[in-house]
Amino acid sequence: MEHTLIPALDALNRKDVEGATNLLRRALQVLLARAVNIVILASNDTLNLLPPDDPLLNKSIDPMDALVCSQMGEIC
Repeated sequence: MEHTLIPALDALNRKDVEGATNLLRRALQVLLARAVNIVILASNDTLNLLPPDDPLLNKSIDPMDALVCSQMGEIC
């Protein structure tokens, strides 16, 4: 995971949005391939990298939504 997410954030810091988007997509695909059900995108920078209609966002959740679900005892 650190081999894809950290370079994505580094690319974002260098203002390489396209590279950061590709690396973030790859990181999410790796997590989902390893049987992760939901990914919490806890950084505002990463939330804005993917377009709103990206299918990977269907498997991602906002940190506030994750907090609400955990407090209510629900599986989101």
